[in-house]
Amino acid sequence: MTSADMFISNALEWFGDADQSLGSPWDKGKRLAKLINNHKTLLILDGLEPLQAAAKVEKGKIKDPALETLIKELAKNSKGLCIITTREHVPELDRYSKKTKQENLEHISDEAGRKLLETRRIIGSEKELERVVKQFGNHALAINLLAEYLRMFDNHPLEKADSVPNLDIPEEQGKHARRIIEAFANYFGSASAEYQLLSILGLFDRPVPIDAIDAIIRDNSVPGLSDKITDTSGSSWVTTLENLRKHKLLFEKSEHRPGILDCHPLIREHFGEKLERQNPDGWKEAHARLYEYYKDLPGKEFPDTLEEMEPLFVAVMHGYLAGKHQEAMYDVFFNRIRRHDEFYTWHKLGAHGADLSCLSNYFEMLWNKPVSGLREDFKAAILNWAGFSLRAVGRLSEAAQPMKVGMEMRIEQKDWKESSIDASNLSELYVALGDVPLAQKYGAQSVTFSDRSGDRDWIVASRASHADTLHQEGEDKAAEKLFIEAEEMQKKRQPVYLWLYSLSSFQLCDLLLSTGRYQEVLERADYAIKIKTTTPLSDFGFNSLSIGKTLMLQSIERNSSDFAEAEDYLGQAVDGLREAGQQQYLPWGLLARTTLSRYQKDFPKSWVDLDEAREIAEYGQMRLHLTDYHLEACRNIRDQLDNPPGKQDRASKDYQIIEDGETLSLSKEEMQARFQEHFKEAERLVKETGYHRRDKELKELKMPKV
Repeated sequence: MTSADMFISNALEWFGDADQSLGSPWDKGKRLAKLINNHKTLLILDGLEPLQAAAKVEKGKIKDPALETLIKELAKNSKGLCIITTREHVPELDRYSKKTKQENLEHISDEAGRKLLETRRIIGSEKELERVVKQFGNHALAINLLAEYLRMFDNHPLEKADSVPNLDIPEEQGKHARRIIEAFANYFGSASAEYQLLSILGLFDRPVPIDAIDAIIRDNSVPGLSDKITDTSGSSWVTTLENLRKHKLLFEKSEHRPGILDCHPLIREHFGEKLERQNPDGWKEAHARLYEYYKDLPGKEFPDTLEEMEPLFVAVMHGYLAGKHQEAMYDVFFNRIRRHDEFYTWHKLGAHGADLSCLSNYFEMLWNKPVSGLREDFKAAILNWAGFSLRAVGRLSEAAQPMKVGMEMRIEQKDWKESSIDASNLSELYVALGDVPLAQKYGAQSVTFSDRSGDRDWIVASRASHADTLHQEGEDKAAEKLFIEAEEMQKKRQPVYLWLYSLSSFQLCDLLLSTGRYQEVLERADYAIKIKTTTPLSDFGFNSLSIGKTLMLQSIERNSSDFAEAEDYLGQAVDGLREAGQQQYLPWGLLARTTLSRYQKDFPKSWVDLDEAREIAEYGQMRLHLTDYHLEACRNIRDQLDNPPGKQDRASKDYQIIEDGETLSLSKEEMQARFQEHFKEAERLVKETGYHRRDKELKELKMPKV
């Protein structure tokens, strides 16, 4: 597979979809999964690697949202079988271990290894061949490469296997395969074109464009690295490629990507480590050339899409490896990728994972200690950028440490504005994690630091953020007072804006909705949409969510069954929050849509959204969202019992719910038991987290008698 868009479009058409262009990428993925499940289908996704992330932080993650959604939906529920072939792990499937199986074919049996050697005409008895297989750890790549290595000698003597060098490398890091790779390295010699090309491939962490190799060898050769490779088009180049492919050290040419060279990751890793250790000057010079090549590769200074921006992310990595820490971080990442305080990759692309992968290069201790080659202010900055992005991708428990360390550095630097921002981010983080008292502490600190800074924008923002924490604790009067104080300050600072906007507007609207002030929410949300022409992706989701929830609650209050407009806005909200890439916000949209589906008596649809909200909340340890999940599950069960599917016997399993991606059929008694389980868990979480805005809902939540 090389193009997800083409595959999704063609598959939708093949399975009978009416309009392949309709809907968001997530809608298309869900629609295709549903169409596939109309039949008992065998779906084979062969060679998924080009559509998986190559960077180490998100290694293997499916990059296309439609394809990711399709695979997740089939993992949850499939009438047939989906087979994926890839050399990379598929992390999206980790959550569905009960229904999926990821088989690592790295190790093979004694018999399979023996037969592999026999097919390559390696001579020996069954016992001798199987002894050698065990000697190399039954590692599939090692046995394959061993066969090719032995075939270089007359009569393919098995005893040559005993002369393969040993390496002081743990087996789990590919020791046995790398022993054979080292044997090939010794065979070719460091002055050979084959050795040098493999060393060049070792500069990369992904398949290598031939144009990038040209950038290394184009001018003067790099001593000890490219003396023997002078071009990428002549007969000697072709011979070098043929030799490496003959020995299985280089993959065959891809008809889909003819300008790309690739090999097994262990081969890249082995030659890369040797180059860095034995020729550090050549290592740095080559990375410096790649840095210059990749930063100049985009057609414009400020690329607009993530695909156009990919060379800049690669440039930052090579700049780091070349020792250009501050230059690459400032000139490329901060200036061209982030666009200074515009935070382009966050606000316009929702590309938190890409940012995170890029930033990971700049830590001596991951998420804790930045590299020494950065300025002190940038060390503090990348700690907080990393924390923010970790939170956005749902890794909330990991986000706290870099945020705290970054804030401490800012305080030491007496940078009070940034200290206020950091404290506010920590407050939001602990709200999501379900430690409202600690969130209060950081919220109060944020207000103190913002006042100390004198920055009027953050004096407003810190108060609004702290007000939301008060709201979650059930202190609505104090929260509203602080929101209004922030809004009045904003009017003085920015008279053109009548009301709060962005996340602050959504948080205030959430408070107003809880007190039934629907018209004010509609006016505020509509205003927030109109005043901002370049809003972050999340703002669109927030405003649509405020309007959708309000329209839904108004219809409920009027006993109206017309939810069409509310449904449209809530659908836009969920898609907008997905696109923004901030996992901690998405459950808000899913839970609201769960409520809407429940009032429409569409319980299957309600459970689908509710189960996704649970999945996100459990993965990120978002305990406030988990509380809301349990409360909404109680309401779903209550309303299903109030609307029985028929007059069946009490023991009949007539009620369907979804738990952990699986549809369960339950009796009335089992439904009642589930209600009690969810209620007790919600009650426990409210007490533990300080989420007291839900106290009233707990008191009012009663299970119907059936």
